[in-house]
Amino acid sequence: MILEIKNLSVRYKGKDAYVDALKNINVSVKKGEILGIVGESGSGKSTLAFSLLNLLPEDSLKEGKIIFKGKNIPALKEKELQKLRGSEIGMVFQEPAATLNPVLSIGYQFAELLRCKRGLTNTQEIKDTMLKALSGVHLTDCQRLINSYPHQLSGGQLQRICLGFAVALSPAILIADEPTSSLDVTIESQIIDLIRQLRRTLGLTMIFITHNLDLVKTLCDRALVLYKGEVKEIEPVAQLFAFPKDSYTKSLLAAFKELEE
Repeated sequence: MILEIKNLSVRYKGKDAYVDALKNINVSVKKGEILGIVGESGSGKSTLAFSLLNLLPEDSLKEGKIIFKGKNIPALKEKELQKLRGSEIGMVFQEPAATLNPVLSIGYQFAELLRCKRGLTNTQEIKDTMLKALSGVHLTDCQRLINSYPHQLSGGQLQRICLGFAVALSPAILIADEPTSSLDVTIESQIIDLIRQLRRTLGLTMIFITHNLDLVKTLCDRALVLYKGEVKEIEPVAQLFAFPKDSYTKSLLAAFKELEE
C-alpha cells in the first residue's frame, strides 16, 4: 500500500459548535490503482482530499493518521509538508482558472514551480521541461501557451496545463478533485482519455474525486462511497455496480440507472 488512512475524522468550526465533516475514515490506496471517491455535494470528498495534503483550516479538529511512505502526514512540520505537496502528492483542482494566477503567464508560473519543486535553475532545461510536459498532455503550439495568460486560453487547455504542471513533478500519488466538472462533455471525455494514458505511460497512482458515477465506472479500479462524512462502501468497481451492499449505494446506483435510461 502506498497510502493508508486510519480512523480519520475531521470537524469544522461552525457558528455555535463544531460540525462533523469526516467520521472515522479507513481506506488504503494501492500503488498503481485509481481509487474513485464518489458522493453527493457535502459528503466530505474535498475535505478528504485536502486532508491528504494537510490543507485544512487551522481551527478544524483532526484525529487519526494518514500514513504515506512511513510518515504520518498530519504530524509533519510545515517545511516537510511543503516538500511533500506537489513533489510527492500532486493535486489537480476543480477549477483550473482559479488554480492559476491570472496576472502571470503560464510560462512564468510553470518555471517557478520547476525551480521550487525540482530545483531546476538552467533556463534551457526549464524551457525544455515545460515544452515536454505540455506536449505530453496533448497540447499543441506549446510555445504560444507558455507565453499566454490564463484568460487567453480555454477551460480544456487550462485543465491540461494543470495536469502538465502536476505530472512534471512526478508525484507518487495524484489527487484529481472533480477535474472535469467545469468542462463540457466533449472536453471532459478528452481529459478522461488523457488521464488513462498518463496512468499507462507513467504508472500513476490516482485518487479521483467525483459525483459522476459514469466516470467512476469507466475509469476507476475501486470506488469509495461517501455520505455525510462516512464511508458507506468500498469495493472494486465491477463488484460495487453489480452487487451494492449499502442502502445508500443502492439508491445512488438506482438514480444513476434512471439517468442512463
